[in-house]
Amino acid sequence: MRRARARTTARPTKDVPAVLIISAAMGAGHDGVAYELQRRLHARGAQALVCDYLEMLPARMGPFYRGFYQQQLKHAPSSYEWLYGKMDRGMMAPLAARLGQMGKRKVRKIARHYDLVISTYPLGCQATGALRRSGKLSIPAVGFLTDVDVHALWLHKGLDKNFTVWHGSAVDAINRAGVPSHAVGPVLPDTFLAPATTMERAEGRELLGVAEEDHLVLLVGGSWGVGGIGDTARAIRDSGAGIPVVLCGRNEDLVKELDAEDGVIALGWTTEVRRLLAAADVMVHNAGGLSCLEGFAVGVPVIGYACLPGHGHRNSLAMKEAGVAADATSEAELISEIRRLSRTEDGAAMVGRARGMFLTDPTDELLELAQAPVTLPQWTRARTTTRRLAVRAAAVTAGVPLSITAVSFGVAQASEHGVGVAKADDAVYVAALVDHNQVTDSRVVSALRRYTTSVAVRSSANAPTPTDVQALIAGGVTVIGADTGVQSRNPRTLKKSMNGAAQAVAYAPGGRPKVVCLKAPGIVEWTVARDHRVQLALSKIVVHDGVLPTALHLGDVVILDERGRTSAQVEADLKALRTLSTSEQLPQRPLVDVFTDPRS
Repeated sequence: MRRARARTTARPTKDVPAVLIISAAMGAGHDGVAYELQRRLHARGAQALVCDYLEMLPARMGPFYRGFYQQQLKHAPSSYEWLYGKMDRGMMAPLAARLGQMGKRKVRKIARHYDLVISTYPLGCQATGALRRSGKLSIPAVGFLTDVDVHALWLHKGLDKNFTVWHGSAVDAINRAGVPSHAVGPVLPDTFLAPATTMERAEGRELLGVAEEDHLVLLVGGSWGVGGIGDTARAIRDSGAGIPVVLCGRNEDLVKELDAEDGVIALGWTTEVRRLLAAADVMVHNAGGLSCLEGFAVGVPVIGYACLPGHGHRNSLAMKEAGVAADATSEAELISEIRRLSRTEDGAAMVGRARGMFLTDPTDELLELAQAPVTLPQWTRARTTTRRLAVRAAAVTAGVPLSITAVSFGVAQASEHGVGVAKADDAVYVAALVDHNQVTDSRVVSALRRYTTSVAVRSSANAPTPTDVQALIAGGVTVIGADTGVQSRNPRTLKKSMNGAAQAVAYAPGGRPKVVCLKAPGIVEWTVARDHRVQLALSKIVVHDGVLPTALHLGDVVILDERGRTSAQVEADLKALRTLSTSEQLPQRPLVDVFTDPRS
C-alpha cells in the first residue's frame, strides 16, 4: 500500500526548523530516503514535509510520466537505455533539464514557508537548483543523490550542496557541476543499521522453510518487480547454485507465475526484508536501488544481473567499480559469481567493504543549514554585480588585448565568489603531505595530532583514501587538499591538478573545500576554484627530506612532504619544525586555520 502523502498546503510553525523534502513515488528508493530523513528530523524536534514532485508538475503530468516510465521499462527497455544516456551527456540533456524544472513554480510556492529544501529525486534537484540560481529561492537547496551512479539530472549548479551515498559519487558531482559534495553514506531506517545476527538468520530460514545447509539466493526486482527476474530464478535453480527466493514487490502476476515453478520461492510485498536478507547467502538485484543498500547494511554479498536499462545498469556498474558489489553479464558468469561469494572469504571481504559506505548521519548538517541566516545565493548577487563591472571594464579597457581582459574577468569572477588566496600573519601555518600507508599508522596520526599539524591530501597514487580522510577527521586531525605544484602551460594539466585537490577533500564534512597551492595560481586555477567554490592558500615553503628552512616568519605556510618517510622520521620532522618556530618565538598552527573566510 502506498504511503499517504502529507498535504502540500500545510504551513509549518516558525518556532522550530522546517525542512521541505522533495521526493517521487518512482519505485521505493527516493521515498525511502525521504521518509527516513523526515523521521530523523522529527526525532530532533524539527518539522519536515515530504512532497511528491510528480504531483507538482502542471496539467496533471505526474501520473502520465510515471505510467509511461513503467510501460517503457516493460515493453521497450532498450529505448529507455538510449534515452537515459542522451539525457545525461547527449543531445537531450539540456531539454531534459528544462523539462525537469516544470514544477518549480509549485516548489517555490511551498518552499517559501520552509528553512531548507532537500531533494531525493533528480527532477526536484533541477527545480530547486534553478530557483536558487535565479534568486527566487532564498533558502538553502540540497540534493541527496540516492543513486550511486551520477546522472546529469541530479546535478545543478544552483544547489548549495550535494549529499551522496558513495565517495565516488561526490567526486563525480564535483567534477561535473562544481557544487560542494560529500558522502554521508546510505540513509536507512534503524532496523537496517546493524549487521544481521545469527538468530535473525535462523528466523529468516525458518520463515522460508529452508535448512541451514541450503545455499539461498535472494532475488529482488525493486518495488515494481519488473525485469526478467523469473528467468534469472530458473537459471539459478537449474544450475544447483542455490535455492532462489524472489521478492516480486507489487507484481502479483509475477508471484502467480513463479508459484507454479518447482524449486522457486516467490514472495509478494513484504515487511520481512531484513530477516529475508539475513537468511540469504547472496543477493541478486536488477535495479541497483534501495534493496542493494539494505543488503550492504545487513551483510550479504550483492550481485547485479540483467539489470534494468538506464539507472539500473549504470548503478550496478558503479557499485562494482566501488568494490561493494559484483556485476554479471551472462548466466554462466552469474552462477560463477554466486559460488564465488556464497559463504566464502571473497564474499566476507565484499560485505566488509560495503559496510564501510555507512559514514555519518546527515541530520545535524541539515539542521545547521536550516538554521543558517536566510540569504540570496552568492552567485545570484554576483551575477548582477558582474554585469555592471563588465560594462565599466569594456569602456576602460578598450583596445586592451582580449587575453588580458579574459584574465581580469576571471580574477574578478573568482573574487565575487569568495575565491582568493587566504592570508594571515599571526602564526606559522603547517601541513604535512602524507600517503595512505602513513595515515593508517597510529604513530604518524598521533604525531600529527600532538604537533597540531594539518594533513594535505592530493589525488595521486597511494594517496589517502576517502575512508582515511574520514578517519583522520574523526581522530581530530584537520585535512585540506593540495595541488601537484607542477608548473605547466597545458590548461588540462593545471585543471586536473586543481580538480584533484578539490576531490581529495570532497568527503570532509561542512564548509567549502580548502586547498593549498604549491605554486602561484593562474587563471585556470582561479576558474576551477570558482566553479568548485574552493578556498585557496599559497605555500612558498615546501620541505623535502626533513631539510628545514634557515628561518621562519609570521604568515609563512609550510608544507612538509613526508611521503615515503617512516613514522620516526615524520615525528622527528614535526618536532624539528616546532623547535625552529619556538626558538624564533613564532606561534605555530595547523594550516586549516589560515582559512578565515566567514562563508566557509
